[in-house]
This record gives sequence, structure tokens and C-alpha cells, in this order.
Amino acid sequence: MAAYRQTKHKSNVCKQFNIARSTLDEWISLEKNTKDHKPLPATRNGRRFSIKDLKSFEEFIDSTPYHQIKDLLEPFEQHFGYKISYSILWRGLDKIGKVKKQKT
Repeated sequence: MAAYRQTKHKSNVCKQFNIARSTLDEWISLEKNTKDHKPLPATRNGRRFSIKDLKSFEEFIDSTPYHQIKDLLEPFEQHFGYKISYSILWRGLDKIGKVKKQKT
């Protein structure tokens, strides 16, 4: 940025530091908007995870006997008060380390 401020010539600065013009433009815009070179915090894309409290979910799993994941769907709804799908339940179990994948 110091080289750009001295020369005010984007093309030469990009060639000198081997960066894309769009990168320099983004840095200039960031400096203009925030008065700093720190990148803005990343925004998370996608749908939020449906199980709201993993700690209480883990306690629920430890206290509820089951043989298959589908056996947990109804007790989950009764305990937490909202429905979730089989895949969400499976991902929740995977997050807390309770899913054992079979080796083939």
C-alpha cells in the first residue's frame, strides 16, 4: 500500500509485487472503508446447525438407550421440543464423536 500511495499507479505496483489488479483494488477499498488493512470477519454461509445446544445433546445421548439412530428421533422431540431429521441427528452424533463408521 505504501508503494501505491507513493506512485498512485496501480499497474506498476501490481507488476512490482506480482499481485492482481483486483487484489489491489480490494485493499484500497478496505483501507478507504475501515481505515485499516485487517480483513473483515468472515461471514458464515449456509444453514445453521439445527441442534442448538451440543452439550445438553451429548448428555441426552448418554442417558438415552438406543440401538439405531432412528430410535432417537422421537425421544429427541419429546426432550427438546422440536423435530429434527435423521441426517441432522446423525451429524450431531458425528460432531460429538458417537458415530462409528464401519470399515469395508
